[in-house]
Amino acid sequence: MLFKSRPKIIITAGDPAGIGPEITKKAISQKDIKNLAEFIIVGDIDKKYPYIGHATAEGGRISVENIKKAVKILRGIKGKKALVTCPINKYSIKEAGFGFNGHTEMLAGLTKTKDVAMSFIKDYFRIVLVTRHIPLSKAASEISEEKIIRTTKLFYQALNNFFKIKKPRIGIAGLNPHAGESGIMGREETDIIIPAVRRLKIYIKNIIGPKPADIIFNDLYKRNLDGVVCMYHDQGLIPFKMLYFDKGVNLTLGLPFIRTSPDHGTAYDIAGKNIADASSMCEAIKLAIKLA
Repeated sequence: MLFKSRPKIIITAGDPAGIGPEITKKAISQKDIKNLAEFIIVGDIDKKYPYIGHATAEGGRISVENIKKAVKILRGIKGKKALVTCPINKYSIKEAGFGFNGHTEMLAGLTKTKDVAMSFIKDYFRIVLVTRHIPLSKAASEISEEKIIRTTKLFYQALNNFFKIKKPRIGIAGLNPHAGESGIMGREETDIIIPAVRRLKIYIKNIIGPKPADIIFNDLYKRNLDGVVCMYHDQGLIPFKMLYFDKGVNLTLGLPFIRTSPDHGTAYDIAGKNIADASSMCEAIKLAIKLA
């Protein structure tokens, strides 16, 4: 990738007790990355945090402060820009007294963005989530026609604008086994998902579903689809991470700026040992630069 003017890429180092500082240093030192952009690091990536490998309120506070600072910096930048965020820990953030469930919700609040969606990208394998970080027991009750429609429209726009797919083929995953089997295994498909798909067909011609999740990801893998809309977190993340655990990228849709992140967590168990794989971080930076 060659650019006439280098974009500014803001990187938050994430939880200081996790692998964020380490993978940041490794990624921006890569030969194929370091000269592609002007990097602004928010957070100390050289300091050895005293509670490395442990969730603490202090780590949560630092994580949130860095994200707030990054958003402020982004507001002051004109031209090509993007945000890349290293992993944070939800327990640490809760212990620090903040009510956010994760980066997506935090960034939506800080930018006053109404509709956002969490997507995961690697080459042709693209997914988006209707519900995000909530217990599985609550996922069914959180799904609605409006959420499916808003999420799918954001996904369609991203596939069209970011990835230059003129007429994206989008599949909608069912919630229940066999996509409900006409109501025998659950009513969500009949009562919520099918009506949402009918309404979406007015805007998106190449849309199918709901299809059973154990079939639709095979369609995506075989490139018969350009992306899949998933009803809950693990429905989409299990097949995605099985294929691209070290290479996948989390892309937030709907924000006023590009935001990517690696698709893994803080990895406390290996933090501070200098053995963390920075591959997903490298991919997140490369995608941010490309989209910026």
